[in-house]
Amino acid sequence: MPKKVGHNCFQCSKLSTAEAQAKPCWDTVRCPNRRHYQRNKARISQQRSQSRPVESSGNVPRTIVIEPPIGTAISIIFYRERQDAPVHALAAQVWQGTEKVLKVEPMHCLGLSPAQVVEVMTEILKACSSELGVELTKFASKVELHPSQCPISSCPQWHHNN
Repeated sequence: MPKKVGHNCFQCSKLSTAEAQAKPCWDTVRCPNRRHYQRNKARISQQRSQSRPVESSGNVPRTIVIEPPIGTAISIIFYRERQDAPVHALAAQVWQGTEKVLKVEPMHCLGLSPAQVVEVMTEILKACSSELGVELTKFASKVELHPSQCPISSCPQWHHNN
């Protein structure tokens, strides 16, 4: 079983590169790779599992290649400090194959209860489904970014100068 990543490395993966490099624990050899892996863990694991050969015994069967249909997937982006911290903002992206076809602009969730955040997530799914004419029932992946990465220019918590 693989060793779990350290708590500090996990939290650091959510920060911008400049913020991460400012930390006293920054190692120019290890940290960039660890941050990349943490940010893309779900996609990397899926690619690994798909690329593993299937073990077979006996005769080697013939192989054919079938192009999979292009699927539609929606990713949710949480802006929060820790997984158990309140959600600062939400955003979403809809992908068809390798092409981003729809983007839900980030919206602040300051002051919303966890139940209200879930309602907003449900509304995002409904809105994207109706916009594309495809039924989206759940988020395919989850991305977590630090609130300092919040792109909303009028952000009261992180963009004091704007």
